[in-house]
Amino acid sequence: MPKDALISITLGEQFPVWKTIVNGIVSQFVMRQMKKSPKLLYAEMKGDIKEGYGLTMTVWESNSMKQFRDHGAHKFAIRFFSWIFYGGNAHAYFLSYKYNGSIPTSTEAYDLVKNHGRFYENGKLIRNSSAPFTK
Repeated sequence: MPKDALISITLGEQFPVWKTIVNGIVSQFVMRQMKKSPKLLYAEMKGDIKEGYGLTMTVWESNSMKQFRDHGAHKFAIRFFSWIFYGGNAHAYFLSYKYNGSIPTSTEAYDLVKNHGRFYENGKLIRNSSAPFTK
């Protein structure tokens, strides 16, 4: 794993069943496009319809995540489906940090993004992100 790799974790939760399903479909579309990116090192998705959440964790070579995030399928998904993440009673969390020697499990990623991620409630920024690891 390159020392300058970047880990990105996104969590959307408190979705009603129908939003969880739409989020899953959109996430699968984005994941198919993401897997074509030569600088993607690892990708994992996890979600639960009954619990109403979706988690995506990716690992990228240095600054290549920004290129994917701001173009193509991901840009399209952000533009047309942001209401899923920001509408109703949804909670959205976003966290990116430099690789620190290990890739978290999905349970660890969930805890990291909940405790350190930029947090939006009903589309309103509640908390900025904080560094999950300090040296």
